[in-house]
Amino acid sequence: MAARDDSVIRGSLIACLIFLVLSAALNFFFWQSANVQAIKADKAADQLQSRTSELKLKDDQARLMKSMLGVGSMSEAELELLKQSASGDPEMQLIEQQFVRDMALLSGEGAENPSYPKVPEFLMNTIRSRNEQYGLLLKEVEQIKAQAESDIQIAQKAQQVAEQRADDVQKKLDQERQLFTQDRERINKEKEDTRDSLTKTVQEFTRFRQVTNEEKTKLNRQLDQRQNTIETQKMELVRLRSDQFETVQGNIRFVRGETVTINLGSADALRPGVTFGVVGGDETRLKDAKVKATIQVTRILADHLAEARVVARPDIRHPIIPGDFIYSPFWAPGRKVKIALAGDIDIDNDDRPDNEAIKGMITAAGATVVAEVSSTGVVEGTLDASVRFLVVDEKAMSGSDDEVNQEQEIAIGKIKQLARELGVSVIPAWKLQAYLKTIDDTLTTPLGSAVRGEDFPPESGVGATQRYPSNLPELFRRQTEGMQTDNKILPP
Repeated sequence: MAARDDSVIRGSLIACLIFLVLSAALNFFFWQSANVQAIKADKAADQLQSRTSELKLKDDQARLMKSMLGVGSMSEAELELLKQSASGDPEMQLIEQQFVRDMALLSGEGAENPSYPKVPEFLMNTIRSRNEQYGLLLKEVEQIKAQAESDIQIAQKAQQVAEQRADDVQKKLDQERQLFTQDRERINKEKEDTRDSLTKTVQEFTRFRQVTNEEKTKLNRQLDQRQNTIETQKMELVRLRSDQFETVQGNIRFVRGETVTINLGSADALRPGVTFGVVGGDETRLKDAKVKATIQVTRILADHLAEARVVARPDIRHPIIPGDFIYSPFWAPGRKVKIALAGDIDIDNDDRPDNEAIKGMITAAGATVVAEVSSTGVVEGTLDASVRFLVVDEKAMSGSDDEVNQEQEIAIGKIKQLARELGVSVIPAWKLQAYLKTIDDTLTTPLGSAVRGEDFPPESGVGATQRYPSNLPELFRRQTEGMQTDNKILPP
């Protein structure tokens, strides 16, 4: 019994196991079948959507084709969209492009709702319009042709008249040519005669011009002498009106240490080496002015600008400032100042003549010595109206009872008289000495880097805070006394 029960249970288990396997196989079969059906359904949906899109595209193409054929309407906006769109169908794209090109023929009323049926009507209307224009043009051509024929007839008549006039003119021209030939022969003969006469006249004129040039040269020389005399006489007239020796010629523009700039330059014929005296710009008369310093031109900067250095400064209490006046009796703009020396001149009181030293200092000052008069009155050089100053040592000529000195004084007196007649200003040697001492660096007190210790000995009157002597040198005191001018006085 027990064995039979076990076999029943074992058979039941086997049957259950078989049932489970068959159930699993059946479920797998059903799942596989459902999956295949789902895939087929998705494919069918995709095909439906594609066919729907194709159907819509075909409908659009059909509507567009109807519009092209005149069924329905197409606005300008749709036509512009048609020009810009790109269809996926190459054949339809070619049709659209051809339609756009064909519709470009339409204009005016035909441009609204463009379509192929409107093209023939538009072309017919255009042909009718062109035929009407052509008819009008034919009428205008006929009128122009008639006018041209009329103008041709008028021109032909005018041509006949012109040809007749040309014949008359030709006949007259032949007569004039004959007269011209006769006149030319006569003129040639007169020309030969005139040429001979002209040659003689040119020769006479050449001789006359040579004589005239010589006379002109003499007259110009005399004119220059007269002008120099006039200028000198003007200077002498100014001198007679004032005893001033110096004349303002410029002023100080800028001061930097021992270097200054002045308002004279290349346009004023200024050159390096010319020396000027400096007086205050607020002075009204030079004879009453205090000489501040002496400057010497070192460099020309512009037409009216030059640089100069201070070569002597009498008093530190009176500095050079912009606007101060400058003067030099031995320099004039555009011309060389000429000086003449009369007799033996002693400027250092050693009883020996210093004429050669004076000549060197005059040249350094910018002037030139063009004449020297000996003690006996013999003139070496040129003493004429172009000379500006005649320098005489009156101290050596006066107060002597010696016969030789008296003869020399008489001779020098004659030279002074001649100078006055020529308009030359006569100045005493001490005035020349006073100005030249301001130029000679050995006779002045230099400042700045050129200062000399021996020029400043101890003085009892100098305080602890005073660096320079307060008393002016003799030459500056003498300069401020009565002095002679050369050509003008300082304006008030």
